[in-house]
This record gives sequence, structure tokens and C-alpha cells, in this order.
Amino acid sequence: MSYSSNLHHLGGAPIVALHSSASNGGQWSALAADIDDRQRFIAIDLPGYDGLSKRPCDANGMAAIADPVIEHIKKLKEPVHLVGHSFGGGVALKIALTSPELVRSLTLYEPVAFQLMDPTSPADRHLLAPLQSIAAQLEGFTDASNGVSGMSAFIDFWNGQGSWQNLSAKQQGKITAQGPVVLSDLNHSMSENWAADELQAIDVPTQIIMGMESPTLAQRMSTIVYEHINHAELVMLPGLGQMAPLFAPDWVNPRIRRHIARTERGIGNFSWPQRNAA
Repeated sequence: MSYSSNLHHLGGAPIVALHSSASNGGQWSALAADIDDRQRFIAIDLPGYDGLSKRPCDANGMAAIADPVIEHIKKLKEPVHLVGHSFGGGVALKIALTSPELVRSLTLYEPVAFQLMDPTSPADRHLLAPLQSIAAQLEGFTDASNGVSGMSAFIDFWNGQGSWQNLSAKQQGKITAQGPVVLSDLNHSMSENWAADELQAIDVPTQIIMGMESPTLAQRMSTIVYEHINHAELVMLPGLGQMAPLFAPDWVNPRIRRHIARTERGIGNFSWPQRNAA
């Protein structure tokens, strides 16, 4: 695992940002530039995405992905503002649940938490079916055609129909090569087992952001997470989709910075004085 950070920061708790599937820490370059030298900013390449570390073969929840991130955070010697996008948001939730002392605030853009879907609900089963089909295709990744079909379906599911065709051949090849790690992401997230009620234990300022053009599955998971974290804030961005942190950072990053700044200033403890009737 590798990470990058600005070294000449002015102060404030460090910010640790976790990327989505089929991406890397570089997706946060615009946010890093926005933060500049105001705070220490660390964009982590999750295990399997740094070209060095390998994923465990058995998928037993998100701990195998979260644990190396936890070790990095511990080295910082103070709680951090944790930012996560999609799969990275699911990792951030796992960290907040298992190591709450390491987290000062949470900002999550459409966090992945597939276990929150109700298996007895036909509607929820329908929402999950495309990703289950994609995982089945990626299982046969030794066949190059399966890898292409699985990753093209993955990209179109999260970005909209036709997104794969709009990519260059070079981009398609690079993304297809990430198929095994994306399959691991799906397996780890689908085998996670914490329940929605456990989110009530999260006691830090939390902001959930979702795009109004995102897949219904992403919106439903975001809403459930928001509803179960006490005093969480839900930000809905019209006209934007699941990949807005990459493609529309000018809309997403100000919300992230605002939430972190409010936490740093302790505005969560602010209250208006009682107003008396005239």
C-alpha cells in the first residue's frame, strides 16, 4: 500500500481519503489541491491497487481491506477526517465501526454496504442482481472475453449505459486488467455482515453525499446509512452521478471541505439562543 500527502501543512487533523473500485488514490488529486497546505492530506491506494500488495483469496467482509488502512492511520498518532467514495466509503464505515477512536469525522460519497439490502424484498433483490451477475462474469476472468464483458458491465452499471463504449481502447485495457481486484472488492463487500443498527454507535460528525442521477442501489444504500447514524447530514447533488468525485470535483469537494472545516471549528456544538415571543 502506498500513499501521498502534503508535508508542509498548517494544522488541523489529517485527512485520509479512500478511493472507489477500479481507481486509486490519484482520484483525489483535485481535493488534495483544494486542501493545499491547510491540513495534511493522505490519499491511500487500497490493497491490490498499489501494484505491490495482494488481496487475500478468501473474502470475509471488509476487514482485510480496512486493517492495513487502520495501521496507516495509527502511525499518524491522532484521529483523522475520513473521506470515502463508494467501495472506499464502505471501508471507511468498517474503520469507524471497529476503530472509532481513529476517526474524527466521516464524509462518505455513496458508501457501499450491500448487506443493508433486504434479501426478502423483491425490490432489493432486483437492485443487487446486476452486480451479482457482474461478479459471476468476473469469476471467469481467466478467459479474456469474460474480463472485458464483466468490466464493461461494471462500468456501465455505475456510470450509465454506454460509458464503456466512450472509453478509449487504452482506457478499456487498463480497466479490464483491474478485473480481479474489482471482483475481490465485490466479494469482500458482499460478505460483510454488520447490520444497520450498528451504525448508531458512530458518534462523529458524518456527512453522506449522493448524486441524484446515481443508480438506485447507490441511493438506497446511502439513505439507509444516513438514517441510522445519529445526527448525520445528507447532501443530495442534482444532475450528478456515482462518479461525481472524479468527474465533478468542483461540486463535491466544497461539500467535503465544508464538513471538515465545521468539525475543526467545533460548530457541531453550536446552538442558537432561545427566541422569546414578543
